[in-house]
Amino acid sequence: MHQLLERYVPLVHFLAQALGENVEIALHDMTLKDGPIVALANGLSGREVGSTLTNLGKHIIEEKQYLKQDFVMNYKSLSQDGKLLRSSSYFIKDENGELIGMLCINVNISDYAYINQALQRILGMSTEPEMEYEMENPIEILSNDLETTISQYCQEALSDMGCFDSSRLTAKEKQRVVSYLNQKGVFQMKGAIHIVANIIHSSTPTIYRYLQNIRGGSL
Repeated sequence: MHQLLERYVPLVHFLAQALGENVEIALHDMTLKDGPIVALANGLSGREVGSTLTNLGKHIIEEKQYLKQDFVMNYKSLSQDGKLLRSSSYFIKDENGELIGMLCINVNISDYAYINQALQRILGMSTEPEMEYEMENPIEILSNDLETTISQYCQEALSDMGCFDSSRLTAKEKQRVVSYLNQKGVFQMKGAIHIVANIIHSSTPTIYRYLQNIRGGSL
């Protein structure tokens, strides 16, 4: 663990006790490969110490979002067992402004979200905008199983398209799935292209071609 992060370990356990068992606190060491969790309390997400960085965490590094702000708040996450969480992350930086750690708070809001949405529909209320990652419709999947994570995103894409059988997708539909996964940051994960190719019954070179088209602005 980075020396500067050691002082945050007691804070992890303090916050967990102060905020209650419905709140998970995780400390990531961003100086280590894949930004593993080095301290964890109230493990709601199903992760453990040593679990690696999520898709949105990788997006932070790529976009260097931590240089422009000190934290992000109120983005949605899904635990491994499907619980809806509301998450916030504080960027821990060194004296040069480089990211060395992230302190993340994940609150289980599954029951609250259902009740709140029902009340808003009844009262005709609109929700306030959230301060989120600079990424379209981000949902963080708090899972260490890469194939499960990608499969969930593929199912979201198929559902949005009104499709339910990935083996019958047209080439255009496959491109739309790949475009959706690209927005979610899936292809920042090592091995993702091969997994996606298997799920949508395509080839690895074809997925690469779709990505080139997408990132070149042709989709």
